[in-house]
Amino acid sequence: MGIFTRLYAEKESVFVQGNGQYDLEVIGEPRRQKYLEALCGGYSIKGSKQEVVAKLHYENGNPSDKYAIRVVVNGGTVGYLLPDKARLYRKKIEKAGQDGIIVSCKARIVGGKKAWLFKKINFNVWIDLPIEKL
Repeated sequence: MGIFTRLYAEKESVFVQGNGQYDLEVIGEPRRQKYLEALCGGYSIKGSKQEVVAKLHYENGNPSDKYAIRVVVNGGTVGYLLPDKARLYRKKIEKAGQDGIIVSCKARIVGGKKAWLFKKINFNVWIDLPIEKL
């Protein structure tokens, strides 16, 4: 492995199985609607319920929240954990001795429905990660 490969390689990732509830909300999706639309194949009459894998990345340099956790799907940012959940997540990961590790989990993209002639319902992302049980 070359020096640049090591410098830019993604940190180790571990998959965490959730409870199937998809009850952890992701915020910030309104600014990422074009990307979410592309992931789901566009808006439709029925809307979307797309199952994906999300990766949770520390974003220490975030000027809005130094404890931010960025949610990434297929290499693109789809949003962030709520600030209180991000802090709890970090505490749990740190306590487990895995500070900074990238956790992967199941996620669900929902919405993307054409409601009326010019009305669309935004895409939203929910992740299946029981933070309290990490």
